[in-house]
Amino acid sequence: MATVNDLAEETAVGLRALQDLQRCYDDEMWDISEPAFSKLRHIHIHLSNTIGKLARALEPLDHQDHRYETVDIQFLNDEIAPLIGDLLIHATQISSALGQDLSATLIDRYRRNAQRFAPESEFAKL
Repeated sequence: MATVNDLAEETAVGLRALQDLQRCYDDEMWDISEPAFSKLRHIHIHLSNTIGKLARALEPLDHQDHRYETVDIQFLNDEIAPLIGDLLIHATQISSALGQDLSATLIDRYRRNAQRFAPESEFAKL
């Protein structure tokens, strides 16, 4: 079984490739790119729309849960799967717009959370 460090290194390679792929996509198909703030603001609009779609999908289930009814989230796959892609796209775009390495940002977040909530974990040592 791979260690947390091994998985983090593999993740870094994949996320760097994702960030490069997203830059290529944006260069070819993203209309609003300059000035940088305009692009960031437009990404925020798309991200807000995505979060709204997620909320609309989950809100009825929240009422079911509140009534202590069984909630089966598996039927949401078709509706939510595209939103997962959108969230990755927008996270990658924001990271690139700010000149951040997406993998370094993610690993740092894992480390900081682990140092707060599970300081003895392998994640705290990343």
